[in-house]
Amino acid sequence: MRTTAASEAPAATEVLVASEVPPAAEALAVSEAPAATEVPPATEVPPAGEPAVVPPRPLAVAATFALGNLPLMCELACNEGAGARDGGVTVAEAPYHHVLASLRDPSGVFADPATAVGVVLLRAADLERFGPVDDALLAELRTEYPAALRALSERTRKPLIVGFPPSARADDRLERWDSEVAAELAGLPGIAVLGPDDWTRHHAVGERFDERTEKLAHLPFTPDFQAAVALRLADVVRAVRRPAPKVIAVDGDETLWGGVAGEIGPEAVDLTGPRALLARRLLQWRAAGALLALVSNNDEDTVRAVLDRPDSLLKAEHFSVLSAAWGPKSGRLAEAARTLNLGTDSFLFLDDNPVEIAGVRSALPEVLSVTCPPTAELDEFLGRLWPLVPAAATAEDGLRARFYEQERERDAVREHAGFEEFLAQLELEVDIRALSAADVQRAEQLVRRTNQFTLRARSADGGDLTRWRECGEVWTAAARDRFGDYGQIGLLAVRPGEGQLDVLAWMMSCRALGRGVEERLLRWLADRAEELGCAKVRLTAERTPRNVPARRLVAALGGGDQDDAYLETVVTPDQLRAFRSWQQQ
Repeated sequence: MRTTAASEAPAATEVLVASEVPPAAEALAVSEAPAATEVPPATEVPPAGEPAVVPPRPLAVAATFALGNLPLMCELACNEGAGARDGGVTVAEAPYHHVLASLRDPSGVFADPATAVGVVLLRAADLERFGPVDDALLAELRTEYPAALRALSERTRKPLIVGFPPSARADDRLERWDSEVAAELAGLPGIAVLGPDDWTRHHAVGERFDERTEKLAHLPFTPDFQAAVALRLADVVRAVRRPAPKVIAVDGDETLWGGVAGEIGPEAVDLTGPRALLARRLLQWRAAGALLALVSNNDEDTVRAVLDRPDSLLKAEHFSVLSAAWGPKSGRLAEAARTLNLGTDSFLFLDDNPVEIAGVRSALPEVLSVTCPPTAELDEFLGRLWPLVPAAATAEDGLRARFYEQERERDAVREHAGFEEFLAQLELEVDIRALSAADVQRAEQLVRRTNQFTLRARSADGGDLTRWRECGEVWTAAARDRFGDYGQIGLLAVRPGEGQLDVLAWMMSCRALGRGVEERLLRWLADRAEELGCAKVRLTAERTPRNVPARRLVAALGGGDQDDAYLETVVTPDQLRAFRSWQQQ
């Protein structure tokens, strides 16, 4: 039987397990809350050679009770361990006891574009603070709160944490309101729910309630319990702000299903309970844009027999890569990355076997490798790993898994045709249009995520797109071929001046590379230059760890050696129209 304790997976538990945080009363004292002043100001200029300062991101907080020192404690807990230039969070409070209005306010703290995460703390007991609440009003609020939270989540696409702290006095009617609202929100994309017992599960507290401060200031909790709330919120904030994996690779035996399929047979493995919860979470991540890979030490027929079972939520077609063999899993993960044309640093790997986890950590340290616990601990583990169900931020996210299915069809055609013949058979169409309000969200995502075909590294402050729009033109490119839609895959920022068109930025999704899209965009640059009266087009590129594809293109256009720290080329529109990347060696 293969099981592991948390102590056998130090790298994962350092990231994920909240129980290693010291007791709340020791970690945070009311008198020790200068955290916000320890974050460097966004305007600070770093010394030469050091990374730019990342400004702190607001954490919007609203509650049905007075917050007291909780905001300062949250800042301290969230920023614990953050480097001086790692950014962090600062807390922005909504007006006291105006939760519904704050959720709906188009200019409030939750709607602020800079806000990273929203936190809403609800207790039905607080609704009676200023007078009795009859059943009719309680039922009305039972509808309005979830509706406002759903609308906010859908409007802002920012993570929301909705917590239900405990109440000092038992009231079945009010406790039922809390539990019903929590149940309705649980599982909604983009919303994490914390119940009354979640605050002290990993942060022990002796006395939770303070009757005196409750009466004086509607501050119901002791300093120790406020600290526990701050620490728990910090756990969840760190989890929801962690960069989302592009690929989730998962083991089969004792991970995706209970039992060893090769020993007890595919029909006997367990797919129920927490295993079904894991399967549902993986499907939800897939719907949000993550790709799934199954990496199992089994023969393929056995694995497919498990997935073909009527009670299996996950089917073979849900996996962009299905690797059933007995070779080292590190090598198979590397092969999966090559198949998907993605970096292994975008992988999350789940396996119950600490030996397999250690092997992947040693060979591929950039992969987030996490030891999956036994069945009894799996439910709570999934809550720590994924405290909220992700939401697809853009239409392209929802299309991603389908794109890789179409890619297999493209590969089949490419095997039987020369490259130019393959391009002709694709029947590629590229639509280039000025950036509109509807395109901004995907454009910002391209800026954040693109690291292969990009001319330079993105700025630390996240303001690149705004600056390009202020000083020039920003255009977006979408592509499709006879196999399917690539979605919005490219972004171009240009600035005309003195007879020359400067390309400020050019980034393109890796899934569009090598399809002739580069040539279409170069042709468009040539046409746009002539429309603006520019006889030359200037492209520059700076070396980053992974932008070899972009540097290779600029080098082939005469910009220098692709390994140079800085490349620059000035070419005519006709040279751009004549360029063919596949003819360059």
